[in-house]
Amino acid sequence: MATAPKLVAQRTFYKRPLPPSCIAFTSKEGKRLFAKALAEDNLESYFLLAPQMVTQNEPAFCALASLVQILNSFEVDPQRKWKGGWRWYDQDMLDCCRPLTAVETDGLTLPEFACLARCNGLRATVTSPLLDSSGSAAQRAEGIAKFRDDLRAVSKGRGTMALSYSRKTLGQTGDGHFSPVGAFCEEDDMVLILDVARFKYPSYWIPVELAYDSMLPIDKATGQPRGYVVLEVAGAEPGSLNAPLSLTSVTLNKSSWASLHSSLSRLLLSTSKSTPDVSSLLLTLLSHISALPTSPLSARPTASSTLPPLLDTFSLTPLASLVPFALSPDPNAILLHTLFILALLSPRSQLSALVPSSLISSLQTLADQSLEHLPQLREEVDSATRQLGALGECCRSEESNGAACGCAGPPGKQDPIARVE
Repeated sequence: MATAPKLVAQRTFYKRPLPPSCIAFTSKEGKRLFAKALAEDNLESYFLLAPQMVTQNEPAFCALASLVQILNSFEVDPQRKWKGGWRWYDQDMLDCCRPLTAVETDGLTLPEFACLARCNGLRATVTSPLLDSSGSAAQRAEGIAKFRDDLRAVSKGRGTMALSYSRKTLGQTGDGHFSPVGAFCEEDDMVLILDVARFKYPSYWIPVELAYDSMLPIDKATGQPRGYVVLEVAGAEPGSLNAPLSLTSVTLNKSSWASLHSSLSRLLLSTSKSTPDVSSLLLTLLSHISALPTSPLSARPTASSTLPPLLDTFSLTPLASLVPFALSPDPNAILLHTLFILALLSPRSQLSALVPSSLISSLQTLADQSLEHLPQLREEVDSATRQLGALGECCRSEESNGAACGCAGPPGKQDPIARVE
């Protein structure tokens, strides 16, 4: 008589008990801290974030989940469709600074998190504990005092905060993690962490000094301590459902943008003395960009019926008349490349400093004349300029810290960030 095969042992998890350092949000003590924070008027972050609480989609998506929660709480319009006619941030949309496949494997660093926030219309102020060779008590006290000041500010409604920290310091399993900060109980010096790995731990209160210490362990991917980011809406008003729908997106990530920026810099430097007019400059850049394996600016799938008519109108402008789009098997691709060049050479771009001084005024006049009656395409150029700026700032931040961020080197050099399991 045949016997059934033995079941293969499987290691699975559902929730973990909080360590003694953490006070569960729903416990009696957690509720007492909540009531105190409410009396102190330190719950504005909580009331902003709580309606948008999410669980991370992947073990390494804690940064994406934290940012999605914050973006949707601020009512930032993603300017792209989620499903049907609805525009709403989802974790799968946040691929500006690194491909999602890479994030799924390695997670995000603190500068990359700030880069993603800036790509999506937020101001992001990053603070990391600064360690001198002696690790002095005075320096630690100064860092904690600033941390308390920032906690007090966001808890009273001036922006919100995401924390990048080591779980090990809290006595939890795992290591690198991101979560939003929900509240600050000033009297008891406790901070509320709205953990996005809700399958693992609930939200919890921890002492402010412990939260600060959890940012001190070195992140192997950057060679620097972790830290926190204070986030605010970059514009005067949050996005709205009446905002124009974004038609294009930059397809570069921080590494491919660093490579392209380098090659374009060399190209502009080598042609600065041999480029007699704007047309020659455009054709030189267009040839370089057209040779890339992937277009750096592409149409969103949802723009299939809206973008072509706008590009048809753009094709009649003085600027477009200088490029041979009509001879291309894909005229719209050449016109998109031309819009991307406008973003590259925007006065806000570092590359604009490499444009021959004799051509700057002519180029700007042509751009203004061509986009004057096309406000939506001007918005596309401005959006691409912002994304490129965020990518560049991410690389400069990591390089200035001596981090092997992968901006200048081949992929795969980063140490993986600990997954949340």
